Amino acid sequence: MQKFFTYFHPVVDENTSYIKVIILKTWSLCDIIQIVFSIFWREYSLVGRKERSHRMEQMIVANIALDIFSIVLSLIPIAYLLSNRRYKQRLNQYFLGVAVSNIFMIFGDLSDWLFRNTTERTEKVTLSILTVIFYAASAFILYFFALYIAEYLKLSGKAKKIFLAAVVFVCAIQVGFALISPFTGFIFYVTDSGYQRGSLFLISQLVPLFCYLLFTALVIIYRKRLSAREVAFFLLYIFVPLSGGTAQTLTRGISLINIGVSFSLLLILVNIQFEYEVALRQQEKVLTEQRIDIMLSQIQPHFLYNALGTIAELCRTDPKRAEKTTVEFANFLRGNMDSLNTREPIPFDQELSHVKNYLYVEQQRFGNRLRVVYDIKTTDFFLPPLSLQPLVENAVRHGILKKREGGLITISTRETDEYAVVMIADDGIGMEKAKKFPNLGDHAHIGIQNVRSRIQTMMEGSMEVESSDQGTVITLQIPWTGGFSCAI
Repeated sequence: MQKFFTYFHPVVDENTSYIKVIILKTWSLCDIIQIVFSIFWREYSLVGRKERSHRMEQMIVANIALDIFSIVLSLIPIAYLLSNRRYKQRLNQYFLGVAVSNIFMIFGDLSDWLFRNTTERTEKVTLSILTVIFYAASAFILYFFALYIAEYLKLSGKAKKIFLAAVVFVCAIQVGFALISPFTGFIFYVTDSGYQRGSLFLISQLVPLFCYLLFTALVIIYRKRLSAREVAFFLLYIFVPLSGGTAQTLTRGISLINIGVSFSLLLILVNIQFEYEVALRQQEKVLTEQRIDIMLSQIQPHFLYNALGTIAELCRTDPKRAEKTTVEFANFLRGNMDSLNTREPIPFDQELSHVKNYLYVEQQRFGNRLRVVYDIKTTDFFLPPLSLQPLVENAVRHGILKKREGGLITISTRETDEYAVVMIADDGIGMEKAKKFPNLGDHAHIGIQNVRSRIQTMMEGSMEVESSDQGTVITLQIPWTGGFSCAI
């Protein structure tokens, strides 16, 4: 303040010129301005820090509230999928994996807002562990969604392998960097001030970006397998979290990616998953009708009469064989009836046993005209009920029994890296000649079409038929992933 007063009362004498007085006054004025400015700046800085601190507190509360709300949203699809045993379907298992991983990611994100000052070692360790969970869970979200979309689009072969391998590779990179970051600080590190982004933080953002772009390309390439509504909501699921993640990459503010993923999960659940289940119920109805048609076709009156007539004849000539034939015939009928109550695929051994019951009854009737060879090299897979027996019956009735000398039926299985392969071969007259006989051609066509449809729908498999004058070969290919599932 002394300088301030000196401005108005400068110390001058007779030797002081007017120019020097003016310079002294100007210099003193600059000092005064500097003093006043420093006072105002100090006050302004104090107010600014208070405002910034207040805004930070509001942002922390907002993020915690959003994360809790996101957890609640994620619990809705989880509760839905756990009800009525829906989680047993493979597609629902992948969707459940996305929802559960999202909850773990949100819990990891909560730690960033709850631990703002980590001066204690235990606080730093806890924050580091939860942050690792955050980054690892975000990778698992991408992994499970990749499985979900691949299953939904029914990818197979090389396309499926390459797609899943690419996703697994980049997700493994993110999980690996997350695990070592507490020691290296690559993606993040923890100081007394809490969570901090590491020098390689961008990797954790490029991984989801790569996966979401890959998902987008997949949806576009296979859009013909989807309705316009499904395409729209799949793309919405992709771009909502992607936009939130991009915003968070550029600035640390409101946590948008968690609420984005949670909201997108609900969109898929309501607009895609529900419709998928409606389609499944309709599909199940069709499959049930097909099972009934096949079962009825196998217990037509002529077959019952012939089987009972054979048993009656054996009662007079060979009672022991008659007894065994009666048991085999009863088991055959029981297998047909049980198929009406079976909604899921059954083990191949069980279906093969049903076929053996049928062939034993027929061999008692036709004797050496019906010869059977079994070449079974694998049985560790599933088939729809009543899928093998109609094909064998077709080989018997429409193939070898139309030859005077009869013929040979060979039932074989083998395995490849991708499939369990079942072959039913006969050396009969072939399907073209069989069409000349009344009722035989149509019956064979209906039975084969029903089996083909159920193999494709229930097992995601395929059936090929090769027929000539030398006989018929029917080949079933059951994917190992489909062959071990009980999807319907």
